[in-house]
Amino acid sequence: MMRYKQKLIDFLCTFSKVMISLSELEQAFQGEQIDYETFAGIVMELENEGSLEAVKSHGRNGKPLSLAYHYRINKRLLQGEYVRELHQWSTRLHPDISLDAYYRLSPDIWRADLPYIEQIDAYLKRGSRPTRQAPAPERSYELVQDEKWITDHGGQALLERLGIWEQLQIVPVSDPLMLAVNPSIGFTSKNHLHLIVENKSTFQGLVPELPGMAFSSLILGYGRKIVGNLGMLSLQYPVQSADHELYYFGDIDLEGIMIWYDLHVKFGVKLALPFYLACLDKPSARGKQNHRLNEEALHAFISFFNQEEANRINAMLGEGCYIPQETLKSEELIRVGRETVWSQKGYQSN
Repeated sequence: MMRYKQKLIDFLCTFSKVMISLSELEQAFQGEQIDYETFAGIVMELENEGSLEAVKSHGRNGKPLSLAYHYRINKRLLQGEYVRELHQWSTRLHPDISLDAYYRLSPDIWRADLPYIEQIDAYLKRGSRPTRQAPAPERSYELVQDEKWITDHGGQALLERLGIWEQLQIVPVSDPLMLAVNPSIGFTSKNHLHLIVENKSTFQGLVPELPGMAFSSLILGYGRKIVGNLGMLSLQYPVQSADHELYYFGDIDLEGIMIWYDLHVKFGVKLALPFYLACLDKPSARGKQNHRLNEEALHAFISFFNQEEANRINAMLGEGCYIPQETLKSEELIRVGRETVWSQKGYQSN
């Protein structure tokens, strides 16, 4: 019963609307073997607690355990339970483990992470804090008995959320960056700008004209791979006694925004804003509705646009639409890349 209640609470916390119908409540248990009596008992328990408020004017279904046809969701109360749970776990876990990041995330992320957090907690409580560096697969197996967990299954992101990535002395195993080097900018330059693009077609459109631009390198991101691989730049472009500035240009969709935000947090990567502004002059397309919204990432992204542009982006994404970077033809990409004055301090159009 408790498991089912928690599942429903997690579902309600991430539900996008304030009002929910009885049929939508049932969707929380798709694929589960749950009878009406158990389901109704959980809903009525949340109703009695005030987490769900029946819309009286819409009526009830008239069954022995009678449920309303529509409810208002009191997310403040629901999230209060989530916060209390995090507090309780904080007192039980190893003091090096921080749960602060989870107060900003949805409960379903916490539930998915918790089994790994418990294993990491046990590792630390054995007095196993490492005294030497180890490759990611080796440390991954020590932590959760899965050598691919850190590199392939989100382990690095989880360890960073817990604030213990650095303490565990993990040497990342990264794929080489796919990049093109601008031959017109010498390695002796004191300032180097690097442009990361999300997709192959944009990379190919810009490569032939790279010598006429201000970028020392053009890097192909290939989606989320770039978040784990960008650390290789210092090895593949080993110009140490210089300043490096990184810009990113990707799709205007929730996934592209999240990739940029992760790069921004981890490496200080800036938005290649002139490319995005050129995309906003183009029509949007429908699709990409399976992407997960990260409100913190979206807020950071739209803060670089004026109010009218930000409103358009919010409305477009809310309607399940997006703008791919491929909306810009090669000649448009080249024009923006050439006509913008790119520098360490920002950029401006000629």
